[in-house]
Amino acid sequence: MPACSASCPRKRFRRSIPRWPSTSWQPTSWKPRPISLYATAAILPEVLGKLDGLIGKWACASQDPVLAYVLRVSPEQARPRIERAMAARGEGFTACNRYLLGAISEIHYDPVLEDIGLQSLDDPDPQVAANAATMLGRFGSAAAERALWERYASWSATWKGREAELAVLFAEGVDDRIHQLGLGESLMQALATGKSWLSDETKLQRLSRMTSVPRLREGLERHLKAWEQRPLGIVVSDTGPPLGFRAQVAQYELHDMGSLEEKLSQFPSGTEFVLRIPPPESRASDEAGTRVRESLGAHGMVVAAESASP
Repeated sequence: MPACSASCPRKRFRRSIPRWPSTSWQPTSWKPRPISLYATAAILPEVLGKLDGLIGKWACASQDPVLAYVLRVSPEQARPRIERAMAARGEGFTACNRYLLGAISEIHYDPVLEDIGLQSLDDPDPQVAANAATMLGRFGSAAAERALWERYASWSATWKGREAELAVLFAEGVDDRIHQLGLGESLMQALATGKSWLSDETKLQRLSRMTSVPRLREGLERHLKAWEQRPLGIVVSDTGPPLGFRAQVAQYELHDMGSLEEKLSQFPSGTEFVLRIPPPESRASDEAGTRVRESLGAHGMVVAAESASP
């Protein structure tokens, strides 16, 4: 569906912005998601007039897409409002800040979120910090990698010698240890699978050496197994709905060709791969294979062999 142009009926969006008599009022006609995706800047003043009194108190399902809309049409006006929402916590607030960065980035990503995410890595609430780490891994630039390493190092140092305290299960009840474990795992996964940098075998081994927490070590062992067989494998499949495009290279799972090409470009020139296109056969899969070959060739990499096995 194309983005809404300036000719879209402004009244239609205005009708979606009701008069809010209280922070708990949720009209059935309010549809924040379409506004986040399609509304133009024409309604921004009206949206801000309604939003500003509700930041941190509004239901997450409404606040998150409205903030994403503001971010899309006016990043400079979105920043202080997202920062307010991140700071809103305690009695009378909805705790949306714990998942806010991830929720907004799924709708619309902007470098403003990276700046806020980097600051949030040191948030005293481990759920906020974990969500920031996950967002930075999925959407952040290469510059975010250093900050993630530093935060992972400090987290690992905090729990050195206390790893047994993190051997907890959700069945035992949710407490701060669960959230601290989640923070460590989110930092590790962001570094190991981040989109804007390559975590090769050497980096994965370094991550593993820095922690003795079993959950993290097990995850890193799975990632390292992908590097044991050389040449490395690239699995590509595009069979249409419902599965669509799928690809895997080393520990990375990619869901569109652009992301796969970006990841392949991060491998060193001269790297050899085995290209696998599993059944069922499809024209889209064949075209995807052709693009992979072309992308590898353009970056000085080699398809050493091909196979139909996954």
